[in-house]
Amino acid sequence: MQNVFNKIGGEAGLMLILELFYKKMQKDILIGYFFLGKDIHHIAEQQKKFLMRAWGITADYSGKPPATAHVALPPILEGHFDRRLVLLRETLEELKPKHQLIEAEIDNWVLFEEGFRKILVK
Repeated sequence: MQNVFNKIGGEAGLMLILELFYKKMQKDILIGYFFLGKDIHHIAEQQKKFLMRAWGITADYSGKPPATAHVALPPILEGHFDRRLVLLRETLEELKPKHQLIEAEIDNWVLFEEGFRKILVK
């Protein structure tokens, strides 16, 4: 994922992608209610920090782990998680030409996120 991080423009590029992604989720009819009254910029910032640590870009992450970060939310069900992956893929596909991402890189990002299904889905 380090190659993808570099292609998308590093930390600033990752932040732009995540803000777009979280705005998409916030407006989505199926999962938007998870984000009602939430600060999307703050959520995107925390996700950026988490991803940078998880991808080996940085050594430290002081935020909440995924299971703890989602504890106060309504239960995340399989369909909610599936929808999140669809919106992530859509976001990355939209930005593919700008960042010259290839399908395998998008697939790897989505697969990385898939790894959190067992932690987050009730």
